[in-house]
Amino acid sequence: MDILVVSPEAGNWEAPSPLVTAINRMTDAFGRSGTNVLTCSPFYKSHLMFIENYDCVFQGTERLQGKHFEVWRSKSDPLHTYIYNEDYFGRPYVYGPPHSLPYGDNHLRFAFLASAALTYAIETKIKFNAILGHEWGGALAGALTHTVYNKEFGNVPFFFTVHNITYDFHVSTSEIEAIGLPPEDNNMDGYEFWGKVSLLKAGICYAHKVLFPSPGYRDAMLNTNLPGGLSGFLNHNASKLIGIQFGVSYQVWDFNAQDRRPIKEAKRKAKEILAKNLGSNFGNKLVLYVHLDEEAGNTSETLATVLSDITKLDVFIIVGLTPEHPEWNYFNDVSKQYPDTMQVLQLDPNFESISKLRGALAGADVLFAANLREPSSSIILKALACGTLPLTGYNVGVASSLDDYAPETAGNANAFLVEDANAPHLMLRRLKDALHVYQTEVADWDKAVVNAYSGFHYEWDRTITKYLLILGELGL
Repeated sequence: MDILVVSPEAGNWEAPSPLVTAINRMTDAFGRSGTNVLTCSPFYKSHLMFIENYDCVFQGTERLQGKHFEVWRSKSDPLHTYIYNEDYFGRPYVYGPPHSLPYGDNHLRFAFLASAALTYAIETKIKFNAILGHEWGGALAGALTHTVYNKEFGNVPFFFTVHNITYDFHVSTSEIEAIGLPPEDNNMDGYEFWGKVSLLKAGICYAHKVLFPSPGYRDAMLNTNLPGGLSGFLNHNASKLIGIQFGVSYQVWDFNAQDRRPIKEAKRKAKEILAKNLGSNFGNKLVLYVHLDEEAGNTSETLATVLSDITKLDVFIIVGLTPEHPEWNYFNDVSKQYPDTMQVLQLDPNFESISKLRGALAGADVLFAANLREPSSSIILKALACGTLPLTGYNVGVASSLDDYAPETAGNANAFLVEDANAPHLMLRRLKDALHVYQTEVADWDKAVVNAYSGFHYEWDRTITKYLLILGELGL
């Protein structure tokens, strides 16, 4: 099977974004499956590592805007192909300066990306079985197969992955022709959004199937009153919306992969290392890890509400966050008040933080994850890969695939779930339940840890297998 992938971000970035990481892992998994994948993304010289290792392998002119483009590749990474145009992708930022307005011509930049990728796909002489677009930056590939590239790709199905529905780009309807959209679909059932054009809606409109990064996220999108009336549009297209759980790389997050100790022994050793690194003494306390990043949603507020109550329990709290986090000073101050029950783990946006986070998850017993914003809830998968039980809500991403603990389900349980993870009193009550099991139902606890670590294994290969099954259902 041959698949063309169009993404606004991908490849060997010096500081990979969550989207870059996801696309890279998916591309690798496609390759391992035997799929011939051509992943096209912009050639961002300011973001990619080892620029000197890349060569220009093709030059051409795309059809939509009639602009010149170059195709760059690295000999060490044949799965990734990069599109370059100095005016569009020679800028220091991907979408615009941080904490500022996005570039006003982003619609033209990423329409150009899709057009150049399709032009290059024609030049490769490969008959692609499917086209896969990612996020609003890859959305216009589907529309162009209905217009400018209809002759070559009119019968090729387009699949669109929405990684996070909160990200979109809106432009004036006067730009419809410039970005290759069929004008007849400028309506509420098409790509029109409050008198403008929504690139996200355009991607959904022309997709054969729309893929979300977890079943729970897909269900939440259909049952949440999203701003602007997008809920109605999604429900109108519900038959083609599919939730496929994104995976994690176990070669990165399986803390016990090298030593292969029995999981109970491995967790005990990891807890000793974590306590030593923090200069703390956990004693026999349940270790609770709380990860606060931009995808943590309301976890910080929920924790703050019940923090004083938790400090009265036989629990040791570890809060992982960067100094730039708005709650950095607050949690540091609290940790100084309760040095025997709380520590702050400083994280930084680099590889060292991966090691720190893995160590914290491995040494912890429970992950406190309230109303996460991250659609795939990868922090929960990372916790499971470390044998750590998530405390979260039924409506949070991957949670629909987890098994909640109850005495009668102890043999299968791998999590502690609540109806509303945004409700502090429910999270506190369930934490007390977890503490009770940890202290008094040791056999049940040990079994749950085994279930989390060994029983729930969700690699990226599993994600891509489901992608390919969907393609197969269409006879591709």
